[in-house]
Amino acid sequence: MASHASEDRILRLGAAIVGVIFMVGAAMAWDAAREHMALLGTICGAGPHPHCGWCYGAASLVLAGLAGFAYAARPNSNIRLLQIKVTRQKA
Repeated sequence: MASHASEDRILRLGAAIVGVIFMVGAAMAWDAAREHMALLGTICGAGPHPHCGWCYGAASLVLAGLAGFAYAARPNSNIRLLQIKVTRQKA
């Protein structure tokens, strides 16, 4: 059975890998958003043109990637991740 320290390292490594995957997706969405802006001839959100889905997708994927990196950077971040605290009331 794996020790707590090795489980923590595995979870943090997984969160970092997921963060990298989200950042790669954000870069791909940003490229698609730039192509869309070039097609429109203006920046999304300027004037009568609303933001496209690629803009929202790129921004949300960056935030998700940063959240993955933040989780991976915290040592022992999963100590109380799935613990349920039960208290008994005296009758």
